[in-house]
Amino acid sequence: MKNILACIVTIITLSNLITTSQGRRVLQSFETFEYTAITCRSHSASITEYGGVGDGKTLNTKAFQSAVDHLSQYSSDGGAQLFVPAGKWLTGSFNLTSHFTLFLHKDAILLAAQDLNEYPILKALPSYGRGRDAAGGRFASLIFGTNLSDVIITGKNFILLFTKV
Repeated sequence: MKNILACIVTIITLSNLITTSQGRRVLQSFETFEYTAITCRSHSASITEYGGVGDGKTLNTKAFQSAVDHLSQYSSDGGAQLFVPAGKWLTGSFNLTSHFTLFLHKDAILLAAQDLNEYPILKALPSYGRGRDAAGGRFASLIFGTNLSDVIITGKNFILLFTKV
């Protein structure tokens, strides 16, 4: 209840701050990035704070997983948001956590790594049987999680690419 009330107060406060006297909405800024979404998360960070490089060549799997792992400590304190700024972000599979928002800038492009070693082999699901994707298991998806709650992946016009660019 405390988190819901804090979220409502935050939305009302931000709504007042970003609406001009003429009723037009004004963009809110996040560091040096244009950022228009309202977040109800108590904590937020940018992937660049964890070593992420959006050049389309640097593999960012460790940066994404480090960011999620670090931000997971705020799960019981209103959750956390990871902001992915404009750029081409090459990554393999990474796990999300509960009470988490992955927000992608409108010019952010997630590039799925083509190296199968970037996708761990997971235990086979009973409905798939054994060995459907690989002997004894299946590959993890690009963005993955199990038994999670309150997870949001959002942004404006972001792109996920699964082919070489």
